[in-house]
Amino acid sequence: MASIIVLLELEPSTEVLDAGEVDVGARVRWVHAAPGDPDVPEDPAPRTFCGLDTAPLEYEPYRPSGPGLPWYPPLHRTRRCRDCEAALRSL
Repeated sequence: MASIIVLLELEPSTEVLDAGEVDVGARVRWVHAAPGDPDVPEDPAPRTFCGLDTAPLEYEPYRPSGPGLPWYPPLHRTRRCRDCEAALRSL
């Protein structure tokens, strides 16, 4: 596999926003992984390894800086998708 793209599934903010504010309160629900698109490796394929549509997910620029490091950002260790992780292990 040439590339793994990390994507964030966000949960909407529950805070009330004033007119003109951007929803900065969105939180990470799950961190997913998708293969890179064969034609455009910097973009994700249409589905994550667990089968979710990648279109509504947010791109995460994290990339492991060396071998043996996790595929997900360490900050989101408890939010990693276990199905994506199992799929990655079976590659």
